[in-house]
Amino acid sequence: MSIFLCVLDLFIVNIAIPSIKNSLHATTAETQFIIVFYIIGYGAFLITGSKIGNKYGPKKTFITSMFCFMLFSFFCGSSDSALGLNLSRLFQGISAAFMVPQGVVLISDIFKIEEERVKALGIYGAIAGIASVIGQVLGGIIPDLKFSFPAWRLVFFINIPIAVLVIMLAWKYVKEVEIKTKESIQVFPQVILIVLLITLIYEIVIGGEEGWTLVGILLLISSLTGLIIFILNQKNKFKNGKEVLINMQPFMYSSFKIALLAAVTYYLVQDSYFFINANFFEDHHHFSSTKTGLLFACQGIGYVLASLLSVKFLNKYHEKFIVFGLIVMILGLMGHIYTVNTLTVNLPLVMIILFFYGIGCGIVLPSMFTNAMRKLPVSITSIATGVYLTIQQISIGFGVSIVGRLYFSFDNGYFIATVIMIVLLLITIGIFSFSGYKLKR
Repeated sequence: MSIFLCVLDLFIVNIAIPSIKNSLHATTAETQFIIVFYIIGYGAFLITGSKIGNKYGPKKTFITSMFCFMLFSFFCGSSDSALGLNLSRLFQGISAAFMVPQGVVLISDIFKIEEERVKALGIYGAIAGIASVIGQVLGGIIPDLKFSFPAWRLVFFINIPIAVLVIMLAWKYVKEVEIKTKESIQVFPQVILIVLLITLIYEIVIGGEEGWTLVGILLLISSLTGLIIFILNQKNKFKNGKEVLINMQPFMYSSFKIALLAAVTYYLVQDSYFFINANFFEDHHHFSSTKTGLLFACQGIGYVLASLLSVKFLNKYHEKFIVFGLIVMILGLMGHIYTVNTLTVNLPLVMIILFFYGIGCGIVLPSMFTNAMRKLPVSITSIATGVYLTIQQISIGFGVSIVGRLYFSFDNGYFIATVIMIVLLLITIGIFSFSGYKLKR
């Protein structure tokens, strides 16, 4: 339920963005921050969320963070300004960062045999896919409902009854895991990381919206340099046996490093696709939110079907299966250029293209996560999960910021943004292909 709510809240907001923008009279940059701030909060605190669970227990951490997620969902739905909404989204993302790792730790602890763990993680990916389908449909339908208040607020309020039920069930049925080692909480490094991430992504979005200034460029360079220094410092401390925020042990495995590098280029595309297509359908083709949501449901159905079948083929074909999924996605994006980027839309054909693209996503998304974890010792799986999901969310944030900026900055922005996504997926294929050749050598 933690991953279900986390993914649901990302996709349901993706589709509802145009309605929220019009209701709150938000700028383009403020609109992007509705997604980006959630991702920043989630991505920056995932590692600390894992450590908190190891220190105080997954059950206690899960219930507390689920309550906070519910509380900030209420604040999001009650917001009367873009600023209030974005601040609430930031803390909602932080709550998700403490909530999600607890479920992943339980999976790693229960399923110690690699084959069983691959199946369990495949189911985990399918649940995320189901959440994306439901989110896309509800994100389209809810804003078009008629109430005395803007209906988009229900996009956030819907989390409240679900969270209440989950807290009650977790309190009664979930057993606490024995805490074998106490984790130290690195408060100062965590503060440094969140400040650097917010500064970096903020400057990317604002620079694209309002133009680049000398101060903005300096802040961008400084934050990027600071992140590099921060990671190198963490690496040196780890080598010297000191306590660190980012545990470097998973990086000792080449398979994990390759998977992480491929994840960066892939996740630059993952949510950017939904962001630009939702805006293009509603702003360019003047589709209603409901129509847009139902169209994306075609993509989601393809995702769920493929993700349910991906476990079997991943065990057999490994990275080759992921490359196949990436090729399917590329062909799907090419289909978007010729069917979506037009004056008039052939709806049946677009539905087929979206379904086809969803099949590619359903192959790649759960398979990449499973492939990154499958060869690691069980003892460091939870650490690796925190690192992987952190990089995943940072990449998603960059993707929405950069690809979204390209989309809004040019008259043919949809074409340019789609071509960039194709190039990024080709690079991802290149990473897997080169790594496979290198391992054979």
